Amino acid sequence: MALVLPTLTAFTSSGLTAILTAKNEADFNKAFDALFASNVNITYNGKQRSREDYREQLVSQGSSTFEEKGASVSVERQLEVPGDKGQISGVVGLYYISFVGYKWLILGVPAESKMTFTFNAVIEATEPQPQSNPCGYFDPRRIVTVNQVTSDEDVNVTISAASISPSSPGVAVNPGGPIQLGPNP
Repeated sequence: MALVLPTLTAFTSSGLTAILTAKNEADFNKAFDALFASNVNITYNGKQRSREDYREQLVSQGSSTFEEKGASVSVERQLEVPGDKGQISGVVGLYYISFVGYKWLILGVPAESKMTFTFNAVIEATEPQPQSNPCGYFDPRRIVTVNQVTSDEDVNVTISAASISPSSPGVAVNPGGPIQLGPNP
């Protein structure tokens, strides 16, 4: 019986989500190694990055820095082009948003960062079946090329409308909703 692998999009989006929402370094490293090839070619905001530099970049964007409460990832758009061998290789494009809630407070409420990304990846089967697991589940695919573009990080704070006067300078009020403070309320 042949093993059915997840789609290229599911492989990529679930791998990124696991990386960005990892609660500790061990989980982060496991997810990172399961998604990216050891010789991955990375372009981040137009600049070539090493695998280790990119790893550190992703640590700073997720919840694994141990200074944040947690992160969530929302994949908004996706595009998949399977290779000539079907789901074993191909190209995936994702547009996603990452929210990280911080432990520190601004005006007594938690701060949150929202980052928007485009993530384009070339996926190939690069890993041999491990001898210790000849019949078990194994996914040989890894991302071999990444081109990622992101916006600058914004820190926003949401405060209950009852907590602040709408006439305060620099406060935008959403009628019937919370007040947002930050560069992009």
